[in-house]
Amino acid sequence: MDIHERLRSPHPEDAFRSERMVLVQLLMEREAAHDSVDELARLECMHFIDSDANKDKTAFQRPWVSEVRLCDDLLRQLRLFRDKARRLGLSLNSLPLDEEPGRGSAGLGDLHEELTELEREIKEMDGRQRSMDRSYHEKLEHLMVVQRADEELLRAEPSRVTSADVEEETGALMMEEGGREGQTLRSMFGVLPVDKRETFTRVIWRVTRGNAIVHFSSRPAGMRQASSSGEAEEVEKVAFAIFFSGRVIEDKISKLCATMEAHRYHVPKGLTERTNLLRQLKRDIQDHVAITSSAERRQAELVGKLARSLGEKERMVLQEKAIFATMNLFNTLVSNRTVIAEGWVPVESLPALRSALQRGMKRSGAATPSVVHVLKADLTPPTFIKTNKLTESFQALNDAYGTPRYLELNPGMFYPVTYSFLFGIMFGDMGHGFLMLLAAIFLISKEKDWAGKRLHELVSPAFGGRYVLLLMSLFSIYCGSVYNECFGQSLLPWSYWSLHLRAGSSSYDAAPVAPPPYGVDPIWGIAENKLGYQNSFKMKISIIIGVSQMVFGLACKTLNCVYFRKWKDLLFENIPEYVFLLSIFGYLCFLIIYKWSTDWVGLGLPAPPLLDTLLGMLLEVGSPIPKERLLYPGQATVQTILVIVALIAVPCMLFPKPLLMQAEHKNGYEPVDAEDNSQGHGEGEGEGEFDMGEVLIHQSIHTIEFVLGTVSNTASYLRLWALSLAHAGLSEVFWERVMLAALELEGVSVWGQGLAVFCAFAVWAFMTFSVLMVMETLSACLHDIRLHWVEFQVNLHLVPLHLLADD
Repeated sequence: MDIHERLRSPHPEDAFRSERMVLVQLLMEREAAHDSVDELARLECMHFIDSDANKDKTAFQRPWVSEVRLCDDLLRQLRLFRDKARRLGLSLNSLPLDEEPGRGSAGLGDLHEELTELEREIKEMDGRQRSMDRSYHEKLEHLMVVQRADEELLRAEPSRVTSADVEEETGALMMEEGGREGQTLRSMFGVLPVDKRETFTRVIWRVTRGNAIVHFSSRPAGMRQASSSGEAEEVEKVAFAIFFSGRVIEDKISKLCATMEAHRYHVPKGLTERTNLLRQLKRDIQDHVAITSSAERRQAELVGKLARSLGEKERMVLQEKAIFATMNLFNTLVSNRTVIAEGWVPVESLPALRSALQRGMKRSGAATPSVVHVLKADLTPPTFIKTNKLTESFQALNDAYGTPRYLELNPGMFYPVTYSFLFGIMFGDMGHGFLMLLAAIFLISKEKDWAGKRLHELVSPAFGGRYVLLLMSLFSIYCGSVYNECFGQSLLPWSYWSLHLRAGSSSYDAAPVAPPPYGVDPIWGIAENKLGYQNSFKMKISIIIGVSQMVFGLACKTLNCVYFRKWKDLLFENIPEYVFLLSIFGYLCFLIIYKWSTDWVGLGLPAPPLLDTLLGMLLEVGSPIPKERLLYPGQATVQTILVIVALIAVPCMLFPKPLLMQAEHKNGYEPVDAEDNSQGHGEGEGEGEFDMGEVLIHQSIHTIEFVLGTVSNTASYLRLWALSLAHAGLSEVFWERVMLAALELEGVSVWGQGLAVFCAFAVWAFMTFSVLMVMETLSACLHDIRLHWVEFQVNLHLVPLHLLADD
């Protein structure tokens, strides 16, 4: 049977595999291309590939590159308006993507003209505002300088101090060259940043050689100035006054002020002039505030009209950009009227594909109907896995490790059960599971309101995994009912043990009446050996579940080998793996169940320790088993046979497959698996020159990895026991040390005990939520992911390939 026909033939397990894909070629009019791609994008079922005719073309030589650039410019403008709307405090509206079809290049042109005009107007207003802001900040600084000069700085002028001070401070000032001009006392006022005050003083002293006196105001003030990024920032500034003589020194000080961000301002000598200047500055500042408020209202009016549909426009432009980027993959014929597109489509979506092309043709008004050709090719199809709201998050967990190859069994389909069940084992508690269930139900109830919206970074992951939380909570409640634990306490009231009070003691003797029909008997909650019983039970359950999941992984590999007819992998790799795993750890699971099902008390024998039994089986092969470790007659013979079979399985995994490949190579024909390589499922047997050494090394690595991994992976499943025990222990400690301690208070009034219980409940609730509901949940999820990615999926030979793109 031809491989294409075989891969397309129905199989019972197809529900657990990716969709069957075919390569199609679409012929459509150029005018219908945009609307057709828009209709196909809404189906989310086609993966377009680049045409062979475009391989020599750069990105700038594609036919619709100008439209893509137009979309980029529109997105830039929309980001500008979004930032402006946020600064103005306007609310942004976000509409669903599918409310209207794509506009096409004509609609984009109209939108670009509209946004360009709006951008020009807003930039002009921003430019005027920046100029006014600079003037405003200058007037604020000028106002501060005049006020500080009136209050402090002019009082420090040398002509106003005592004669002794004048002789001391102005002696050098009078020695400046220049005759009478040098004897004229000059002044300069301004502001500079506080952190540059000391440097400014020292440099003034050196530049003027001590022929200038600098005074600073004692009260700095916060001033806004433009930073290197263009945004205004708050800077502490201080007013200064410099007294000197001579025009030469004035020029030096002016240049120094320009280099040290010191702004100079004029301060009149006369009191009347200063008073008038203060009034004028205050009026100018008030006028600026009024003009700025009016400008902001005008900007809010302009941007507000756009903000109401900003989300819709952004989504529309992104949609148009994706459409034109996809159209750049098409091949345009010489006539420039017909385009050819190629891509992968699921077989069952072919009718929907033809209907979408027909709708696109009608929307565009094209006269010629589009044509669909199904091609035959040896290319590897992309993996397309259909998901729904329930399976989408679980499939994402699987794909984070590796995407299944085309038509390979998809382990992500088992995640809703296996992932949730293993989490329930680690997190098993009816009370905590019920709280998680309430959270999941709340998130699901918000599905319509929150879908497609930007949520808080802590809420978004929880909302995306709401159905994961739902299933995890249900399995936690189930496992908690098996453990009989609710917030660390036994909930099921009935017990199948009879209690008898010891004579002269407060202790009880317990005797079993009958095995409990469901879950753990509540009597273990008060038993002295409670921890030992829970350890034994949960540890053995973890081993059984772990080995079962690893065997299930091998079973998935078996189905893949049979499906793709990889007989060498099945006979000389997969089956020996079964033999090795079941001979040792499958036998251990049998011993656990056998020990549980045997009434050792009725037989009058101690229950043999299974750890000693397993170690003796591996280290004392063929030796007789002591009576205290004997579980059943003939145990030594059975264990010896199993160890020998496990040892034989190792060379069966190592040598036959490379030797068969070498023999096939010498006989001059390709192996049967070679046709599978055309579909991307080969492991290199038929590719390139055959190298026996390389193949043997590859097989040796795989064999060693499996043999050692079997031991380490089985031990890794003990984390189920460890986390479950830690969760139960923390729940019990929080209850006993906080709530129970408050309930058992003695020597206090009723009101005092009520207050103590109220405070204790608050502490207990906080610790339960923060430690058990948050930290323990995250820890269990991470361990659960590890068990699936390493211990389970390592047997499936997954390699990451490309998914079907959402074109």
